[in-house]
Amino acid sequence: MEPAAVPALLRTRPAPSPGRTPPEGVPPGDLPVSALLAPERTPGVLVRPSDVGGRVAWDVLVRDGALTVVGDDAAVPARAEVSAGTRAAVLRPRVPARTVVTGVTAAWVHCGGPMPQVLHLAHRPGTHRPAVWSFTTVWSCPGLVGDSLSLGGVRVTTPERTAVELALRLPPAHALPLVLGLRSAGADLAAASRSLERRTRVAGRPRARLVLAAAASA
Repeated sequence: MEPAAVPALLRTRPAPSPGRTPPEGVPPGDLPVSALLAPERTPGVLVRPSDVGGRVAWDVLVRDGALTVVGDDAAVPARAEVSAGTRAAVLRPRVPARTVVTGVTAAWVHCGGPMPQVLHLAHRPGTHRPAVWSFTTVWSCPGLVGDSLSLGGVRVTTPERTAVELALRLPPAHALPLVLGLRSAGADLAAASRSLERRTRVAGRPRARLVLAAAASA
């Protein structure tokens, strides 16, 4: 069955709702004031419930095939291209300033597939751990500026740095398929291995070496 034509309300988006509530489990005092304001209209191709008049209208458009869900409460018009930048833009409301998307979330940005339930973020050593939404894991690690790029309005670790973080932080059985996916998406695993060896005082290096070597030879 062919997807429905894009309705007029996708071409002319209504103003956002007057306000929004903080995410469950996060006290309002732990979030910036901007988190309580009316959401901005979604930039680019992404369509959120607030862009089409609310959740009911958005759900109907998804059900009828006019929208394809990318992740969270974000979708794209049917047949629109979904790039790494599109997936990264889905995360923008949940990524605080001065943090970088990494780990399994960065692998999803680069490779696609089902969106991970937990958001992985990193920040530079010596900086304060950011206030984050529920279902978010944050860690501190060096070299993020040089090993990240801007996609969809957020910083995301490069495919090579993402492979290193996965190999260091996940069990090998979980890390290996993700690293293989990154290789298929263009990651240079030889460069990733060199980057791993340049890191000092890093836990899990022997295991990470094995994961990267297995992915490179698969």
